[in-house]
Amino acid sequence: MTVPAAQRVPNHTLKAIRLSMRMSQSEFASAVRHAGGVLGEPNTCNKRLVQKWESGEHTECRPNYKRALQAVTRTPYEQLGFSGSPPPPPDTPLSTGRLIGAQRRPSEPPPTSAGEPGDRLRFALERPEQADQEAIAIVETNTARLFALEHHRAARTLAGAVNRHLDDISTLLAGTRRDPLRKRLAAVGGQAAALAGWLAFDRGDVAGAHRYWDSSLAAARYASDSPLLACVLTYLSYSSAERGDPATAWQLAHTAVSHAGPDRRARAWMSARAAEEAAQLGERAAALCELDRALKLGSDLPQPTPNDDTLPWTRFFDTKLLAGTAANVHGRLGDARASMDAAEWAMRSLGHEQVKGRAVVLAEVACAAARVGQLDLVAQTAVEAADLTEALEVTLARRKLRRLLQLLAPYRASAVARRVLERLDALEN
Repeated sequence: MTVPAAQRVPNHTLKAIRLSMRMSQSEFASAVRHAGGVLGEPNTCNKRLVQKWESGEHTECRPNYKRALQAVTRTPYEQLGFSGSPPPPPDTPLSTGRLIGAQRRPSEPPPTSAGEPGDRLRFALERPEQADQEAIAIVETNTARLFALEHHRAARTLAGAVNRHLDDISTLLAGTRRDPLRKRLAAVGGQAAALAGWLAFDRGDVAGAHRYWDSSLAAARYASDSPLLACVLTYLSYSSAERGDPATAWQLAHTAVSHAGPDRRARAWMSARAAEEAAQLGERAAALCELDRALKLGSDLPQPTPNDDTLPWTRFFDTKLLAGTAANVHGRLGDARASMDAAEWAMRSLGHEQVKGRAVVLAEVACAAARVGQLDLVAQTAVEAADLTEALEVTLARRKLRRLLQLLAPYRASAVARRVLERLDALEN
């Protein structure tokens, strides 16, 4: 049913989900058509229909479209911003490590009792011929979307979805014989494993994180994907730093730069990581050299947009995080004034997004402010950083706030400092 123009309410939810998937309206329509075919319920979705959904001209759609939309977005229909009709019958999750029908021959049709959308999709994914270019493109898009969700979702709330997605990719890979397709699937599987490892790291499961990262490294080697290799090496540098081994952390980050390829956002992130660990080692010249390279590469980075070619695992890194890193490096090298200058740059770049990167930057600013005795700024930034760290499970910010505890020790006589210390103690307990 078409809604009169004066009564239309735009479906911002559906549009936001589409943009988070880095899809144009035409690409989204193509994905809906493909999902319908996989589900055995063909549809004729096109760009104009997507426009009607997003503009509010159409506030409901037929059941086969509902199920295709759920398959593409991995989001229940009732959470897609539509109104005017009940959601389709509930089905089982859209992804799993062991697809329904694993004990049946590929040519055997799914039984009537397994006819829900999720079951039919899983059965179709099991067949090698379904691993075509378009199917893999959708898997790649979903992987990028999961990386985007990680920026503002606690690890415990996202880990299950990432693991199911990784299982789906593994199943597709096992049933695919053409080498070019296998390498694409291996690469995207390596990306998903890298993300799963990071989520495990954020939850404190270091052993689990390393198991995922080992798989990701194997996938990177199989697919000859040097940027993915660089990503995992950088993740491993954080783990080494967390266990108190800055020398290994520096070596990993420094090596990652040489594998990063031409992407300057990736190279800026990895150079910044190397600078942090060189500073931790007290290697002033090396730290400043790495930081200078990071600043040259990243001081004017544009904000990523939904349809650009930014690598999924580097989209989080921007000028505010680079500025926060500069504050950390200068602070560790004993240059409190330069650290504070970088912290002020970070604050100017901060924005208002409630994402994990904000917690990291606020924690860095709090540390820089503590070094020069600006306790009001410490209180302003540290408490918000602690709240975000607790809500979103931000291991990196938590580590920086532990350092703030030490920096505030000389100010325990101050009521402002004591309030901050109480909040930080609560975060640790």
